Amino acid sequence: MSRLLIGLATLLISASSAMAAAAPAPAATPAPAPVTSGNPPVRYDWQGNHKKAQAALTAKDYKTAITLFTEIIASGRLPKTWVAPTYYFRGKAYRSSRQFDEAIADYQKAVEADPKMDVAFYELGVTYQAKSQHAKAVGAFGQAIAAKSNNADYYYARCVSNSWLGNFGAAINDCETASRMRPSSADWLGTLGRLYEDAGQKQRAIETYRRALAINPNQAEARDGLNHLTKK
Repeated sequence: MSRLLIGLATLLISASSAMAAAAPAPAATPAPAPVTSGNPPVRYDWQGNHKKAQAALTAKDYKTAITLFTEIIASGRLPKTWVAPTYYFRGKAYRSSRQFDEAIADYQKAVEADPKMDVAFYELGVTYQAKSQHAKAVGAFGQAIAAKSNNADYYYARCVSNSWLGNFGAAINDCETASRMRPSSADWLGTLGRLYEDAGQKQRAIETYRRALAINPNQAEARDGLNHLTKK
């Protein structure tokens, strides 16, 4: 960016003593502009730096990723459609480096820029879970589901937070939905079986534990739960 030099010359041309009283002093004149090379200013390469930042995030170099994404945001050159993804990516770098408050702030900015960005709502919920703020997590996962209702991970994540809150009915509904969408997950069936057990639905718990063990005989939740419920 070219620099603007503001300066006023202060040297006044002296006149003869006879003319001094009658003639006004001449106005100050600006200093001459500096000589430039004539080359246009170099534009900030936000696209190239965005690729570098994403590569750093993939490589788990979170410090570099955060620095680059911050520079990109500060550059003012981001197109409107890239504002939400950039905050989302920086949020992931913050969350992965356990800077949870910064991650939450970025995910919130991402969904403000794009209220339909389901993955940002999901990541926001995961970050709330990391801070054991499960009521907020449930809300964020609900917004992710509202934006995209066919993602099993969103239902399972909300199931987990609802279970931490003791909302077993809501947790069971979410885990049932998640398991219908991904019936091959022994771990999710193990969690569902435990929820049935905690809710006092013994027979459904036994059946669900057996389904989980049919997929993975070593699924710990199902193995231990079945042993507990069927022992004499």
